[in-house]
This record gives sequence, structure tokens and C-alpha cells, in this order.
Amino acid sequence: MIDPPGKNKGFNTGLGYLSAILKKHHEVKVLDLNNIEIGFCGDPNPDMPIDELEERIIIAVDEFEPELFGVSMKTFTAEISKHIFKFIKVKKPKIITLAGGPHITLDGYKFIQENNIDFGIQGEGEYTTLKLSNALEKEADLENIEGIFFWRNSQLVHNPRYYPIKDLDVLPFPDYDNFSSVLVNGGRLKEYPLLTSRGCPYKCSYCSMPKIMGNKWRFHTPSRVIKELQYAKQKYRCTSFTVVDDNFTLNSKRAEDICDLLISEKINLPWNSQNGIRADRISEDLAKKMKRSGCQYVWIGIESADEKVLKSVNKAEKLDSIEKGIEHLKKAGIRVGGFFIVGLPYSTRETDLKSIDFVKEHRIDGWWFNFVPYLHTQAWNWVLTHGKVFRSSNGALQFGTHDIEPVFETEEYPRESRMKTYNEIHIKLKYFDRLVDPSLKQWDKWRSVFKMVRPYGFGTILSFLIFIAKYNAKLVIKTLLPFKG
Repeated sequence: MIDPPGKNKGFNTGLGYLSAILKKHHEVKVLDLNNIEIGFCGDPNPDMPIDELEERIIIAVDEFEPELFGVSMKTFTAEISKHIFKFIKVKKPKIITLAGGPHITLDGYKFIQENNIDFGIQGEGEYTTLKLSNALEKEADLENIEGIFFWRNSQLVHNPRYYPIKDLDVLPFPDYDNFSSVLVNGGRLKEYPLLTSRGCPYKCSYCSMPKIMGNKWRFHTPSRVIKELQYAKQKYRCTSFTVVDDNFTLNSKRAEDICDLLISEKINLPWNSQNGIRADRISEDLAKKMKRSGCQYVWIGIESADEKVLKSVNKAEKLDSIEKGIEHLKKAGIRVGGFFIVGLPYSTRETDLKSIDFVKEHRIDGWWFNFVPYLHTQAWNWVLTHGKVFRSSNGALQFGTHDIEPVFETEEYPRESRMKTYNEIHIKLKYFDRLVDPSLKQWDKWRSVFKMVRPYGFGTILSFLIFIAKYNAKLVIKTLLPFKG
């Protein structure tokens, strides 16, 4: 199984669970191309040249000699996954190919048909993939396996997905033993990715997660969460963990119970929440318990600092609730970051620029995404009605790069204005490093950013020069640290 490279590091917990289920019956290896260099969840990934990617794949395939070759893909990695499948079909035409992950759940029929993939998995893949693997091994009938795509008489057949797993506690702990990234790191996983729940009951128009994981929230019990962390500390020698849920705090009582057990069982691991939590679910008591249990920082899904935009995308959350949640977290001593999206339905340049003042006023970190409308969401339907679409969302960059390119525009918010807004936010908040082209040499990187900065005047230029000096100083220190002493 392969996890394709993305813009940011992060372990594929789906493949972790899948590996745990499959290894009891089959030999499994995961080629983790998203964590070539071990780091922390959210760290930027260096761009991988295509020839290096192909070399790593063919070496792994030659060593393992698999009969089944699967790729787990998001919409962002759909294009590179397409290349991987094409490459493997040329080099190893006898290997059976399997596509899975969020993108296949959203748009599997089209992707599998266009790229001539042998099989596809829709929805949660643990037991479906096991049934498919067993059936292929025994050359058994596939007709009754729910949640798969397969070919019959040259026609692609789709057996609709089954209902999501109700009791998550029946699943084994995720298994990362056969992840290439963990193997080369001596079996260690320093920051453990903890998934405590699945699904989302909210109906945010821009979000595809309810389509992928279902709109019913399901969860591990607090005691099961603690047992997994105890296991991870011993097995992978982790020294911290990151919660990768979409809705960790949905049930505040359950979140408090987990924090209580983290404290009473003396887990003693610092932790954070990278995926973003809802601020309106944070009470003062919960924030205090999160801090006592080891929470260092969290990201809040804010999306927009404009009340009307929040309402238009069905966020079901008001700015004053977000502000109260941030206040509780900061008062407890937890560092807070806010996620924002540029270009949501009914947003304008003026509404998006409000996020600058919001971040400054509340003294939080900020991270901005370029809005990418995912298939089969309400927002995608809105775009088809109100916008002019330039290209597919497949492979569309969302953040952290110089070449953000909108998928669509509207008459009120044209392409150039969207790009200008995205760049201006980062310039005014001095997030200059998020505008660089990583493929350029050091001097050329900053020269390209300077061209963006120059129109904002002497004060901004001075801030930019100071930023570069500090940035380079950190690089020097990082280089010298291994030789210290």
C-alpha cells in the first residue's frame, strides 16, 4: 500500500488501521512517501522529483513482490496517484491495482474508469479490503462485497458502500510496524497520530467529510483511547501525540473524560490538535483539563471572520462563540491557531481581509487555505451555478505555496482578486515563508517574494528584511546543532 507525497507531513491512520486488519491474514507493507523525512504532523514536505518517486516505488515493489498494489488518495494527491498507477501498470502489468481513500469515496467511478484501475474501495476500508483480498486469493465471487468497484465483462461495476463501523472499539490498534518511514527510523514514531472518532453531524457546505466518513459521529471510548496511547508509548517510543480527529471535542463530556484519564493514568505526553476543533464546544473547564493533561496548542476551524459568510456556508457557529472558545483556551495557557479559507461562497475580498484584524485582535496564529470545492458538496453545486470553473479540483493546491491557483472565479470575486487577497494576508501578517517557491535557490526564493512585498511600502520591506535575517540565522543554528559539543 502506498501513501502518496503531499505538501505536509502526517501519518495515514487509515493505512495504519488497514495494516492491522490485513496483516493477520496477508503479508503487508506500506511505502510511506509522505514521510520520507520523519518530522511532525503539519511540517512542510520537500518536493519529490518524479524520478525519485518512481525509483522508490520500483525498489519497494521488487523487494516485496506484491500481488496487490494499493494507493490511498485524497483529492489533492489524485494527480500524483494517477501517475503512480500508470507507472506501475507499465513496469509491473501483472500486479492487481487497488484505489482507496477519500477521493475514491467521492469520485471513485470516474477515477477508476479513466485510469483502468482493477479495483476500488469506497468508504471505510478495513473490512472491505480484507474481504476483497480474501476473495482474490481464493478466486471467489465478488458480487456480494459491499463498497467496492470492480470490472465485469469490461464494464465497471459499483457495489454501494456499506454502513460505517458503529463500534470503533472493535478495531485493533493501528499498526505502523511495516510503514517504510517507521522502519527506517528504527521502529520509532516520535509523534503518534491519535484518531479517537470518525464522522461529522454538521453540514458545512464546503466540507466533504460527512460524505467520506458519514454524518453520524462515532467514537472510541475514553478507556480505549488511553490503552492505545499506553501501547504507543511502549511500542513506538512516542514522546508526544497529535489528535487527528475532525471532531475531537464534539462531546465535551467525553473529551473531559479523556483528559481526566490522561492525568490519572499519568500518560505524561504533550499533545496538540492539528486538524482543527470547533471553538463553540470549548468550555472553560474543558480548556483547563486539556492543559493539565498536556495539551500545548490547538487549531480552531474559524474559516471566516465575517458573520454573513459563516451563515452562508452552514457553519452553525457564530463569531462570538468562536471568540469565547479562543478566550477559554488562551486563559488556560494553550496556544491557539485559526484556520481560514479564502474564496468561500458569498465571500469577497473585503470579507476575507477581515481575518487579518481578527488574528491580530485575538493574538492567535493563522493559517489560510485557498478554497477548493470538493465534488458532491453543497459548495461545489454553488460553484457550478455561480462561478466560472477553470479546472478540476484534483491536485489543486490549497495552502503554503507560491503558486496557489483558484479552481474557479465569480463575477464579484475574480481570480486575480482572490490571489491578491491570499498574498496580501500573508504579507501583512509577515508569513513571508509561505509565499516562497521551494524549487528555487535561496536567493531566488526571497527575490520573488520581495517583488510581492515591495508595493506595500518601506515598513513592510523592513519587516521582510528582518524576517529573512532571522530565518537565515535559524538555518545556521540548525546546521551547527548536530556538531555541538
